[in-house]
Amino acid sequence: MPIQYRSDQLRQSLAALHAAAPGILGSAISTNDGLVIAVYPPGWDSDIQDPTGGENVAAMAAVVAGMAERTMVRLAQGELERVLMEGEKGTVAVFPITHDSALAVLIDKEAKLGLTLQAVRKTADELHGVLKQKR
Repeated sequence: MPIQYRSDQLRQSLAALHAAAPGILGSAISTNDGLVIAVYPPGWDSDIQDPTGGENVAAMAAVVAGMAERTMVRLAQGELERVLMEGEKGTVAVFPITHDSALAVLIDKEAKLGLTLQAVRKTADELHGVLKQKR
């Protein structure tokens, strides 16, 4: 049986998410420092100048998640479950995966938000299992 690398598992999970929720424009798994672990679609992180590219989404998601986590602690509201920001052109959602990583997604304005967020939550839970695997 061939070995499946963790990076392949992460990309496969993101591809499955995009198939399950076609309203997702792009997704990025990043560290809390904003370093990209995986992105989908492939090449989405290749243009550092693209404000909606994977690199910038990962960096912004790290900032947003960090601020949200500190806010939740300060206001005694428990663990952060997700950050959701809606704008006139679409939605950005950030879901913590592990203590040092998060999944960020850009969602089209016309997407069915509830179903999309449900698919993202399921994927974030799967990604948690992948990132916590012992090698």
